[in-house]
Amino acid sequence: MIALLDVTAIGVVMVDAQGRLVDVTASTHTAHQLEEAQVEFDEGPCRDCCLQGEQVGPVGLTLPAAAERWPRFTQTARAAGFATVAAVPLRLRDEVIGAVNIFHSDPVGIHPASLRLAQALADAATIGILHQRISQNQAERVSQLQTALNSRITIEQAKGVVGALLHVTPDAAFGYLRAHARSNQTSLTKVCQLVVEGQLSVETFAVPQDRKRHL
Repeated sequence: MIALLDVTAIGVVMVDAQGRLVDVTASTHTAHQLEEAQVEFDEGPCRDCCLQGEQVGPVGLTLPAAAERWPRFTQTARAAGFATVAAVPLRLRDEVIGAVNIFHSDPVGIHPASLRLAQALADAATIGILHQRISQNQAERVSQLQTALNSRITIEQAKGVVGALLHVTPDAAFGYLRAHARSNQTSLTKVCQLVVEGQLSVETFAVPQDRKRHL
């Protein structure tokens, strides 16, 4: 990507679930340090880009305006040998998920065509990232639903086992199971699983709970 954009270095920051900037990746160790500096200093082109949701720069780091806008970041970036910086958002419509920082050692090194290409690449990357997040969220929901369904099936099976062996109604069987789980400080699903697998004797539930407390 560096060769494609004809720049010195690039870095990427993302917005986490709490709305904080997180350094994700960079093409060089120096660029990585500058991304971390922006997060630490709470100033810099990527920060502004994420907040505004639009392109920042190019900004000449040798100009007084840069030092006024980002005093600590500008000093750090100049010490690292960079003279120009810009940032393009990782954005889909109104949703901004991060920004791409572009660095160049030449004061006039970032060409407008490079920024247009950087934004096009950032747009494509954003779509891919958001689609991946949607897929992950859907997979998590399916997994949660499947777990809940499996738990419900296990509970119903255990109610059937207890009801059949103790000759009680399903509601009464459920009461036995729930009381046992509470008294032993374990989950209802775990108790039911043990009953279904034959690892917990149903005879345990044959003694009324009030009598158990006095035994």
